[in-house]
Order: sequence, then structure tokens, then C-alpha cells
Amino acid sequence: MKPAARIPKNYVSLDIETTGFSARTDRITEIGAVKIRDGKIVDRYSQLVNPLRPIPSRITSLTGISDAMLADKPAIDDVIEEFIEWTESDRLVGHNIRFDLSFLTANANRVIGDATRFSVRPIDTMSIDRQLFPTERHRLVDLIQRYGISDVEEHRALSDATQTYQCLEWQRRYINTGTAMLS
Repeated sequence: MKPAARIPKNYVSLDIETTGFSARTDRITEIGAVKIRDGKIVDRYSQLVNPLRPIPSRITSLTGISDAMLADKPAIDDVIEEFIEWTESDRLVGHNIRFDLSFLTANANRVIGDATRFSVRPIDTMSIDRQLFPTERHRLVDLIQRYGISDVEEHRALSDATQTYQCLEWQRRYINTGTAMLS
């Protein structure tokens, strides 16, 4: 069986933006996801989240997300359960997904006392790329450029989740054909 046969055709590709790199001390500022059925986008989830603390200037410079944009948005406590329900029971896909899941898990445990939704065999496009191209760099921007998807990574959750979906589908085609099928 080819490895691509193990990549599901129904899944949720997700990405988050945060105030920093620690799930213990930093907070989510944005959740974005695309729901995939038979390899195609059928629904989108996009939610800015008030972290209830100032956003560091380096994060605003990277993402464009400012304190003013989040002032009237819901806190993660009001969003996490809705997001979990939206994902249904689909496999979760992300680029360096352990980072995203560390924040989602910490918040699900704190808010609803249950993070099992985020422990169901996630798929990581970075790990797949490391297997396919071991000598190359593996940031999302590297993949989208190498795969011919885009020249830039926006560092916004919905855009990055969409590009991650495009990367996984590119990887599926590459594994199945043995050649790069540029978009």
C-alpha cells in the first residue's frame, strides 16, 4: 500500500495564531480551518480570539493582528467548544501540528476539562515533507514555494490552513505519481 493511501480524503486542516510560542504562558489570537471532503474544501472556520492580554509588537508585525482587532472578539473560553464541534470526528491536519495542538489541548483541558479531541492521530505536512525531501527546509513557506502553491505565507490562520491543505493534497499526488505536480 502506498503511503498516500493512508492520507484520508476527509479531514480538517487547521492553523492558529498566538501571542507567542508557549502553550502554558501565551494565548491563541486566531483559529482558522478548512473542512475537506473527498479532497475538496466544503467548509471554512475562521475566528479571531481575544487573548485578554496585549499582543507583543513582534507578533503584530508578523501576523498583522492587533489589540484593536481583537478588543470586541470572544475569548477562547467562548470559542473552543464550538470549534471542537465544528471539526466533527475528522482527522486533523496541520503544518508542525504539535504546536497548534499544544495550544488547543491546553485550552480544551482548561475550559471543558477534555482534550481528547486533539489526541486523535494528527497528520503533519512538515513530517511528510521531511520524508519526501530530507535535505530541504521544511517551513510552510518552503513547502508552498517548492510545491508551486504560492510565493508567500500570510501568517493568518485561515490562509495558512488552506495552504496546508494544498500541501497535503500536493504530497498525496507526489507520493502516488512519484513526480512533482506543480499547481
